[in-house]
Amino acid sequence: MSRESTRAGVALTGVSRRDFLRLSGAGLAGAALLGVAGCGGEQGGGQQGGGGGGGGRNELIVGLDQEPAILNGFIVGGDLVATSNVTRPIMESVLQIMPDLSYAPKLADGEPQVVSEDPLTIEFRLKDGITWSDGEPLTVEDYVFTYETVMNDRWQIITREIWDSIDRIETPDELTARIIFREPDARWRDILAADVLPRHILQGKNFNKYFNDRIVGSGPYVFEEWRKGQSLTVVANENYWGDPPAIKRITFRFIPDTNSLKAALRSGEVQFINPPPDIGLIEELRGYDGVTVQTKFGTVWEHLAFNVEKVDNLNIRRAIAYAVNRRQLIEEILQGDARPLQSVLVPEQEPFYTPAWERYSFDPDQARQLVERARGEGASTEIEYSTTSGNALRETAQQVIQQQMEQVGITLRINNSSAETFFGERTPEGDFELGEWAWSATPDPSITTLFGANQVPPDGQNYYRYRNQEVTRLLEQADVTVDQQERARLTRQAQELMAEDVPLVPLYQRPEIYAYADNLEGPEVNPTLATAFWNVGEWRFTG
Repeated sequence: MSRESTRAGVALTGVSRRDFLRLSGAGLAGAALLGVAGCGGEQGGGQQGGGGGGGGRNELIVGLDQEPAILNGFIVGGDLVATSNVTRPIMESVLQIMPDLSYAPKLADGEPQVVSEDPLTIEFRLKDGITWSDGEPLTVEDYVFTYETVMNDRWQIITREIWDSIDRIETPDELTARIIFREPDARWRDILAADVLPRHILQGKNFNKYFNDRIVGSGPYVFEEWRKGQSLTVVANENYWGDPPAIKRITFRFIPDTNSLKAALRSGEVQFINPPPDIGLIEELRGYDGVTVQTKFGTVWEHLAFNVEKVDNLNIRRAIAYAVNRRQLIEEILQGDARPLQSVLVPEQEPFYTPAWERYSFDPDQARQLVERARGEGASTEIEYSTTSGNALRETAQQVIQQQMEQVGITLRINNSSAETFFGERTPEGDFELGEWAWSATPDPSITTLFGANQVPPDGQNYYRYRNQEVTRLLEQADVTVDQQERARLTRQAQELMAEDVPLVPLYQRPEIYAYADNLEGPEVNPTLATAFWNVGEWRFTG
């Protein structure tokens, strides 16, 4: 499942089924034009080094390229990676997604069990002694409340995918939950990877508003302060049920400009950054004194997205697919630090991945023929091209793609917006013609919420307004098919049909990049919507 990563327009594979797909904004997707929070020029240069601010202290300062719009990740506006970044230290789930794309117990006491296949019944037990940050016990009633909240049509839930397959949840005791589905659902692990909500805090409250500016969870940290446009701070949870975190305070500083973000790390103003890909970024970061760099490919993929209601001529969409020279983008702009991608899943999601867009190898002559055909059909060859503003990489890519399109007779007019506006308003409302962003996802290959005909906002994350009933049937059938080989066959077939319709053009698989002070121990790249802070409670400074 995917979620727009709100980091330079990236969304985790499979676009946002709440915690399953996230929009990625800054960096690739484009950074929000928010306050830089005191991050200036290159003071200190490479002399002080990235470790200058961290050693021996109990405070970690993180530089983020994007600020969340709200903190409630369940409702519209919360499907950004920026939201996940700042809430991950606070909120927890029954299962967590690991760096190797597996699922592991978090709140669960061991692996959930399939106790029946007909009807599909999943049972899990919570660990003893778990409490919320205010000391109240966390029980399966909180999980039941989470389910009821998602299914309450009063709330502006991003998507109810998977949850709406549940018939009922039984609770034999306060730590055991038995989830009984109306029909099989192969994606069931993803709803166990969703944050659990505190019933005693939220019951009777307006869920559309109450958790937007502050949240309560069971994680190693608690919310302290959000200085909008500048920073958000969390502090160690004194009632944490697990091992207490070594770092007692984490401040997330919002630094939307990539150069300022790098300068802050280099000077020691911040000790950790997870920047969006940029021109020559990895090589540059590796040249900083006192800085460790980790990279890994995962479920984040960059693409060109059509609003097919506005760009409704198939020949124009196919022409653009043929005219985009993806290898030029990767080699000249990203200097090889990305992989060309041929579908809406990534190769690591075998056996579900198939290179369906491989048919659109760079072919400007074919593109010109399709443009002429489209003109004969009365189609416009002038298209608005939008992404998140302020991101050097995406804006450079726009210029290159704009030139590539000119070569085949298509004019692209650039109209960018801040990440907040682009992801919070324009994409859900369909206020774009050709967009660029990324998705970030869980390991599960479901893409129904992104491309199902019945998933157009506000019912899902089909920002493309793409409606192909056969694709929808295949995706929905795959979701309820437990047999992996059959599910993979259906998913591959759906990708092939989508490639014929071209509701989007995959560009490349993004690397996840962590750069941090040498004396910071614990970061491990998790290239999914679990975010860089999936294990932040285990981080510590050394020396």
